[in-house]
Amino acid sequence: MKQENIAQDSITKAFFTVMVILFILMQVAFHPYYLQYFPQFHEFSWIHHIHGALMVSWMFMLIIQPFLILKNNYKTHRLIGKISYFTAPLVFISMFLITKLNYLKMVDVMPFKDVASWQSLNIITPFNFLLFYSLAIIHKKEVFKHKRYMIGTVFTIYGAISSRLLIIIFGDSINFYAFFISEYFGLGIVLLLLLNDIRKKANPIPYTIIAVGLCISIISMHARYTEVWQSVVRFIGDSFF
Repeated sequence: MKQENIAQDSITKAFFTVMVILFILMQVAFHPYYLQYFPQFHEFSWIHHIHGALMVSWMFMLIIQPFLILKNNYKTHRLIGKISYFTAPLVFISMFLITKLNYLKMVDVMPFKDVASWQSLNIITPFNFLLFYSLAIIHKKEVFKHKRYMIGTVFTIYGAISSRLLIIIFGDSINFYAFFISEYFGLGIVLLLLLNDIRKKANPIPYTIIAVGLCISIISMHARYTEVWQSVVRFIGDSFF
């Protein structure tokens, strides 16, 4: 039992460390695209600011929660968890609104087939976030499932960070490939976590669901110029945007 607790503490410390590093990388990744325009922020709307603030708050929560567990401060951990009932829907709504803003901006300046292509990066992600978070809350009393679904929400943010870092490093020539590399790398991590659970004869369902969600996102990217995907984006644009 003691060894199991030590192992769980090591995993929690590792997750905390990864989240701190990812938060730092987030600042680097969004500096050329957003932060460098502080304080004027010309050409950015209130939606950009609210979306950015909510994503930062979510990252903060993913850093603070494992830290509180390590400190055995479960009372505050549960309180922040309850605050997420309010924050998570706002994150989802902000993801949807930023997708809408992106769509409306593009639809006036480029052919629709290219608009639909770029939306393959955006449309699935909010629903993956909502799915993973909802499952985390449904299973909030089952620590094993809860923490895995919360880890799943990280992968709905990870792609936006890593793809921008790749473009900063390799330039605009990498273009769409940056997003493919990011999504496949994220899926690869989830599959490794899934295989680790299978190796330990643990429940494989949480990471399987997360992997399927990420696969759907990747499939939409590959299918971005197909008639089916173009029709899906047109329907969403006409009905909700």
